[in-house]
Amino acid sequence: KIKLRDECSQLNLNSHIQLVCCNWLAQIMQARRASKIDYSTTLISLIILGLFWLKVLAETPPRPKRCGQFCSLEYTEGYVGPLDTTKNLQDALNHLSYKGEIVVAHHAQLDFVYQMVHRWQRFGYGHVLMVFPDRALCHRIEGAFPKLGCGWYEDHNNMAWIVNQGGGCKGCTDKWLIHYTGARAVRMGYNVLVADADTMPLYDFYGVIHSPPYSNITLFNQREGNFNVNGGMYYIQNAARDGPVAYALYDHILKNVRWFEDVTALRRGIGLRGGDSSTGINDGFLCNDQFSLSDSVHGGITGKPQVFECVFWFHPRRSDWEKLHLAMYSKTGPEGAEGFGPYSTVTVSVPEQLRRGAGGASQGQMVTARLRIPHARGEWPSERGGYPFSLQLGPLATHVVEIFREAGGGAAPFPDPWDTASAAAADAVQPENFAYFPPWIANTHSFGPENSGNDGWYNDHLTGEVPAAISHLHAGLTSGDFTKIVHFAVEVPYGWDFDVALRVAPQTAPYLGTEVHGRVPPLLAMAPGVVHGGLTQGDFAAMMQGLMRLALVLNRVVVWPWVPCEAPFLRKAGATYDPVVSGHKIPWSDYIDTTAAIPNGPETISLKDGLRCLVASVDKLSCLRGGTRPGAPSSAPRGLLPHEFDHWLDTARKANTQRVDFDPTPANTVQDILQRLGGSTAAPVPHPAESHPPLELNLFDLTLLGTDPSIVSHTMSVIWLRGPVVVPQLPSPEHERLYDKIKNMCCVLHDKPSRECIDRPPGAQMVPS
Repeated sequence: KIKLRDECSQLNLNSHIQLVCCNWLAQIMQARRASKIDYSTTLISLIILGLFWLKVLAETPPRPKRCGQFCSLEYTEGYVGPLDTTKNLQDALNHLSYKGEIVVAHHAQLDFVYQMVHRWQRFGYGHVLMVFPDRALCHRIEGAFPKLGCGWYEDHNNMAWIVNQGGGCKGCTDKWLIHYTGARAVRMGYNVLVADADTMPLYDFYGVIHSPPYSNITLFNQREGNFNVNGGMYYIQNAARDGPVAYALYDHILKNVRWFEDVTALRRGIGLRGGDSSTGINDGFLCNDQFSLSDSVHGGITGKPQVFECVFWFHPRRSDWEKLHLAMYSKTGPEGAEGFGPYSTVTVSVPEQLRRGAGGASQGQMVTARLRIPHARGEWPSERGGYPFSLQLGPLATHVVEIFREAGGGAAPFPDPWDTASAAAADAVQPENFAYFPPWIANTHSFGPENSGNDGWYNDHLTGEVPAAISHLHAGLTSGDFTKIVHFAVEVPYGWDFDVALRVAPQTAPYLGTEVHGRVPPLLAMAPGVVHGGLTQGDFAAMMQGLMRLALVLNRVVVWPWVPCEAPFLRKAGATYDPVVSGHKIPWSDYIDTTAAIPNGPETISLKDGLRCLVASVDKLSCLRGGTRPGAPSSAPRGLLPHEFDHWLDTARKANTQRVDFDPTPANTVQDILQRLGGSTAAPVPHPAESHPPLELNLFDLTLLGTDPSIVSHTMSVIWLRGPVVVPQLPSPEHERLYDKIKNMCCVLHDKPSRECIDRPPGAQMVPS
C-alpha cells in the first residue's frame, strides 16, 4: 500500500468515510502502477469511487478546521534573524505573531526542531518562533519551510549566563533561551505559549483557552509531580506588563543570572562555606529551569520569595529543608484537595470535543490559585536560606534589568521583593489567576488514564474523539534509547514525518541507524507473515537471534520486524481480554503490556484488520548502530526499525517501479537461493501454516550464500527470509565475538530482556566491534 495518511489528513476531510475513500484511491493508483490491475479495472474502480465520493460530499457539511480562528500559517510572514535587542524581538513578533499570540519553542537536536515546525505548521499554526544560541540551526532548516520563525542570540557576552553555561545544569542552553525570550514577549504585551519540541497541537487550543472559564486564568502551566510546574509547557494570556505573571517570569530569569555571576550568598545561606561546591552548587550555577519556575510561581502564590526547589537537591540537610518549606507552604491560604498550599479546586465545563480527556464527562476539575508579586518584607530567615544574592548586581544581571525595563515600554518597573521600601508597591499590584492545565487542554501524552497516548486514544480516526488540545510527549513512555522519536513515529499518528527529514537533509537517510552514513545499506528482512501472532517470547527471541547471526554472515543490516500485538508474549499480565477471540480495541493497556510494546494504529478506520506492535526492547543503540562486520565503526548501520523500513520501501517503490527485490520472490529469498545452489532446505510448511519450521544453516550453506553474486554484489537491496533460520556456527571467531557483544547489549535478542539491559544507557553500549 502507498502510505498517504499525511496527504489524506491534510485534505480537511469531513468524515471517516472520506478518509476511507482517499485511502482507496491511493491503493487503486498504487495497484495500477505496479501493474496488478489493468486499465479497464482501474477506470471502473475510479468511476465507482468518484460517484461514492460525490454522494458523501453532498451529505456531509463542511467541518471547521481544528485550528479554529487561529489558523495563522497563511497570514504570518516568517522571520529568521537575531533576537538580542528589544527591536530585534519586536521585528520577529511583528512578522510572526498572530492576534497577539506567539509560540516560543526550542530543541538542541535538528530532527526535533524540524519535526516540531512541521507538526505545528501542518496543523495550521504559523506563529511559532524557534530559538537557538546561534544562527547555525536556523540556517540548516531555513529552506525547508516557506514561513519559518527562527531566531538566535548574537551577543554572547550579555548571554554568557546561557551560552557559556558551565555549572552543570542539564539542558540549560536551549531551555533557558525560551524562558528568557518568552518572558520578554510577555513584558512586551503578547500572549505566549512556551513549548518544548516534543509537543503537538490536536485541537483548537485558542478557541478553548480564550473562552470562560479558562479565559479568566492568566498563567496556565502543566503540572509536574505534586505541585511543581513543568518548564516545557506553559501559557500566558492577558497578563499586565507590570503584573504578577510578568514578574514571576522576570524573577525566574533574574535570580539565575545573579547566581551565575556570584553564587557565594546562596551557598552560605544553606550552611556551606562561600567557596564550597561539594553539594553541586558550582560556580556559574543555574537552577534547573523547572525548579526555578516552580519557585517563582510558588513565590507568587504564597506571597514570599522562594528558593526551595532550586536548593533542594543541593542542601546538606535536605529533609529538614523540605519539612520547613512544606510546612510554610501548606499554611498559606486555604488548603487544596491534596492538602498542599493555597489552591482552589473548581468544577468547570469541558468542551464537548475534548471530553475524552475528562473520561467522557461534561465537567471536570481545575486547580487554581491567585498570584501576587511576592515580598520578603525585610524578613530573610537564615533557616530558609537568608538573603540568597550578592548585594550588588553584576553586569549580566544589570543587562537583564535594562532589557526588561525597555521591553515594558511605559509599564511600571517591578518592585524589588527584597527591598523593604517597595512592599506597598508590591501590595498595590492587582493579583492574577494561575491554574494547572486540565488534561483535556494540555496533557502529558502517556499519562491519563482517560486520554493516554499509550492506550491508543491519539488514534482519533479510530475513536472519533480528540484526547486533548495539545499533547506533551515528555513522560510515561516505554524505556529505550530513542523513545521519544520512536513513540512519535510509531504510536502518534502524524507525529514524525520522514519526508520532512529528506527535505531538510536530502542526502541523509533519516533513520536512527543510518542517519550518520546518509544512505540505506543492503538489508536482510523477514517476509510478511513469518512473524505471526502465535509467537512466544522464546520463539521470537530465537527468530531474532537467527536473523542477526545471518546478517553478520552476509554483512547486511537487519530489518527488525513488526509483531502482531496479539502475540502471547506481549499480553498484559493478568489480562482476561483476548484479542484473538474478540479483536483489538482501545484502550490497548487493557490487554497489551504497553511497557514492552508500542502499538501502531492502522491507517484504516477499523481494528478488524489487526494491530501491529514494535517490541520496545529493540529500541537500543546496539540494535541499530555498530555495524554488521568485525571492525566496523560504532556509527555504522546495524538495524532498521519496522516503520523506518516501511517508509524506505515505499519511497524505493515509488522511485523505481521495475525493481523486483522489494517483495519476496524466489530470486531474493535465502531459502530459495539455497535450494537453487544445492544447500539445506527447510521442512515443509504445516497446514494450516501458522509457523514456519526453522531452517538450520551449516557452514557449507553460509559459504554458498557468501559466494552468491546476487548477495555478495549487493545488487539486491533486500534479501528476504520466508521462514526463521538457525545459525549454530558463524564463519570465524571474530564473528562469534561480535555477535556475543551485540547480544549482550541488544535486548531484543534476549529470551527474557532484563531490566538491566533495557535501562543500559547508550554510553555503556559503545563497545568497539
